[in-house]
Amino acid sequence: MRTSTPRLAELAGPLADTALVNLVREFPYAPAHVLRGPNDLTLPRQRHPAFYGAYDWHSAVHMHWLLVRLLRRHSERVDAAAVRRLLSAHLAPDALQAEADELRADPSFERPYGWAWLLTLAAECTDWDTNPDAATWAQALRPAVDTVAELILRWLPHAAYPVREGGHANSAFSLALVLDATATLRLPRVTAAVRQWAARCYLNDRNVPAAWEPSGQDFLSPSLAEADAIALSPGPPGRCRRPSVDRRRGFSPATMSRNAVGERSSV
Repeated sequence: MRTSTPRLAELAGPLADTALVNLVREFPYAPAHVLRGPNDLTLPRQRHPAFYGAYDWHSAVHMHWLLVRLLRRHSERVDAAAVRRLLSAHLAPDALQAEADELRADPSFERPYGWAWLLTLAAECTDWDTNPDAATWAQALRPAVDTVAELILRWLPHAAYPVREGGHANSAFSLALVLDATATLRLPRVTAAVRQWAARCYLNDRNVPAAWEPSGQDFLSPSLAEADAIALSPGPPGRCRRPSVDRRRGFSPATMSRNAVGERSSV
């Protein structure tokens, strides 16, 4: 007998508790930096004062987004005071300026997956404009947001081909997150550049090989990620209809029949 998927409200408490523990756990940690000399051998908390926990940088950013979202939607189901304390400690101006400086010093670090989640975190805080704490966090995130925007604009002209795997490096998944976030963050140059790049890379694709999905390491569907990205990109009227996919929920094998893909996009 098939059971229904739990609603976010039902999972809010356990999810928040998991994030609260992981975000202050410095080890184990998987750094993604290239070490150019002995001075690069620093502890995670020293190099990333805001996003040092949760095993790696993008997971830490993602879990901060999770806490903001749960606090915003289901504050009665989480330890709201503990969540606010952690977010205020980590999303502080000095810590986030250090993160921005690190991103600028290492332009390929967490490109584009971690970048996308940082913009998504900032957009969640910015959109919650009725909450004074969220407004403070959004303002503190702005230097990192501006840095990521600059990095995207510098990177896209040199990105000749998309990455189509079903993991962190997938271009379409990250850039669709970027498009959602930049609308809230009012970054029109980034929005235009991403849309132009996605249109060039994806709009002429046909005959999606849905039968090949999922691959052994996939946690998202490359086909549906591409469908989502092109639906957010310019094209002839009626060319694409945005798929009914929530990127934040990850890969769902049930959506990957040929008919399902055909109904969602023209790829």
